[in-house]
Amino acid sequence: MTEWICGFGYPADGWLPLEVDSPDGAERAAQRIAEREGDGNELYAEAVYPELKVIWEGMRARAAGPVAVWVPPVPLNARPLVPASIFAAREETSPEERTVAAVGETFRRPRPDRLGEADITEIELPLGPACRVHQLLLNQPGDDGRQFVIEAIDYFVLPPDYPEGLFQLSVSWSSPAIAPHMTETADRIATTLTARRAEGVGR
Repeated sequence: MTEWICGFGYPADGWLPLEVDSPDGAERAAQRIAEREGDGNELYAEAVYPELKVIWEGMRARAAGPVAVWVPPVPLNARPLVPASIFAAREETSPEERTVAAVGETFRRPRPDRLGEADITEIELPLGPACRVHQLLLNQPGDDGRQFVIEAIDYFVLPPDYPEGLFQLSVSWSSPAIAPHMTETADRIATTLTARRAEGVGR
């Protein structure tokens, strides 16, 4: 099977890579925070690290990558301290499932963790035709039993030269206050999504 490598661009202000292929990816991300200019960033990194580790574990389990997280330059007053993330992932599908309409139909079905209905549109991205899914989701309860509402925009892209399936780009955030900015950011990032065959693999 051909191996593929995804990539995308993201803003510089507060965003940093989370290296899921590295066993110390969460630690490296925390180190980048600690090395930021200004006072108190070592303590900030220590406070953020548990969240980075949970995200790293979840992304690694689903074989996502690349992954980026937003850790604002100024710490937030409440958790989550990592209020936004981006990841790309490859999904294999059957020929029947590999259409923009089929993806949209899947997300029109009710699901218990979704608030309201998903906003589903068919769009064209540089990588190929795509289904854009914008929805509000309840995350899994944490150790304290609390649940957060997560807003997410997923782009399921069907490149013409990848008949085995599709690529997913997911941008999610937890604060309603940043929703307009994040929606705009997500749509910009989607236009930068790339996928290429790994050199020397699957040829």
